[in-house]
Amino acid sequence: MSCCGSTWVGADRAHCCRRFAGCGAVFDDAPLFDTHRPRGTCVDPRTLDLAQTKNGIWLRPLDLAG
Repeated sequence: MSCCGSTWVGADRAHCCRRFAGCGAVFDDAPLFDTHRPRGTCVDPRTLDLAQTKNGIWLRPLDLAG
């Protein structure tokens, strides 16, 4: 899939779309997306101790190690 300059694979991914005032980040799943927008405003994923894959998908650090 692709949208607003981001491309990803996987039906479970959650994209924070720039067209709707999001940051453009792609998360491994909807709960991670929800965590990064606690009050409807994006929080930098790095401040949430998430890890980014080489393809730009934000994951929980343990998911990346597995």
